[in-house]
Amino acid sequence: MDISITVRETPDALVVSVSGRLDAEHAAVLARAVDDELRRGHHALALDLADCGFLSSAGIRVLFEINRAAERVGGRCRIRAASPPVRKVLDLTRLSPLLMESAPPAAVLAPAVTPSPDHTSGAIRWIGLESPTAPVAGRVVGSDTALSTGRHAGAPRLAFPGDCFALGLGALVEDLPLASRAGEVLAAGGIAFHRRPRPFSIVDYVTATGDLVAELDVGHGLVWRGVPSGRAGFEMATEEPIAIDDLATQLVDSTAADTVALVVAGEVHGLVGAELIRPLSEITADDRPGVADRTVAARWLSFSREPVHARRAAIVVGVATRGAAGSPLASFVRPLGGAAPAGHFHAVVFPPRPLKRGPGDLAATVADLAASPPLALLHLLTDPQPVLGSGRPTLARGRCWFAPLTIGREAA
Repeated sequence: MDISITVRETPDALVVSVSGRLDAEHAAVLARAVDDELRRGHHALALDLADCGFLSSAGIRVLFEINRAAERVGGRCRIRAASPPVRKVLDLTRLSPLLMESAPPAAVLAPAVTPSPDHTSGAIRWIGLESPTAPVAGRVVGSDTALSTGRHAGAPRLAFPGDCFALGLGALVEDLPLASRAGEVLAAGGIAFHRRPRPFSIVDYVTATGDLVAELDVGHGLVWRGVPSGRAGFEMATEEPIAIDDLATQLVDSTAADTVALVVAGEVHGLVGAELIRPLSEITADDRPGVADRTVAARWLSFSREPVHARRAAIVVGVATRGAAGSPLASFVRPLGGAAPAGHFHAVVFPPRPLKRGPGDLAATVADLAASPPLALLHLLTDPQPVLGSGRPTLARGRCWFAPLTIGREAA
């Protein structure tokens, strides 16, 4: 017998009912169903297994996993009702006290997030939007011209405690020339991430622990100090996913500032981006990333041909501005298309992990996602050309932090 899943609302929980077998072949269906509800923000869950005729050890493992997944976002997912065969297995394995509800107490299964006033703007539903109380101060470090022509002789070595953020080109600290190891970098929440410039490179990282502070050699990038005080949760208001450029546009407009620093944590719908796959030390006059030739560009950059990393989690760090002309950001940002501001965003990708609905603490959110090893680090691109374009980076839901950014310049 195949498995069947139905969902119904009750006053104290969302009840997920299972009919069929919870075995090695079918238990993953329940895991996906619960994961979908957690991602939609339903953190008060209960399982109805009254019509479940069989429970194997593989099914027990999935029951443990979905309960742990709910607890990670401040919720709970226990068994409210069980058929005699299922209850017998749980009793014999002495797991009933761990996996069964002793009662359905509303205080335990209440939604993990206190309801906040929501509002919808376009394709985005904002949850608990809090405006920033102060700007953050940043600067552009290094030179894209020096990097792209191979004339970069050195780079500032910068420390990144929990209140410092960065994106651009650079590397984790080593006693090697930067041009041989500079790739995409991102720093957030006391963690610095780096992808080496070669195909299929694994993302490396350093986490601030004890007296150890994450450091980067930054060749060309934006750095700022200060945790953005504006924050919000967001989710799809329609069937359409949320484009990063739309998210950035609304946050820039909401602050009435020319330039906004952004940190986003969310579930990926699809990312479009590029990765540097050759070290800048190999640059020659005719063979360099800045040459406007697609054949040359393909030797230096790996582009996503279509949106990638669907359903995984990501941390995005970036800047959006309507005032780039004549500012130090002019060479660092690119148009995002249409009426959107110019911007520059990097994303580090992690295995799937549900997030609590609504706004939350930035450091705790980053630490929770970074508990799993990173899978990719991309420079995000917007390529919305009909038919031929790769598309736009999009998210399904998540939370963000933002603040006006005052910008300066530090020479290489």
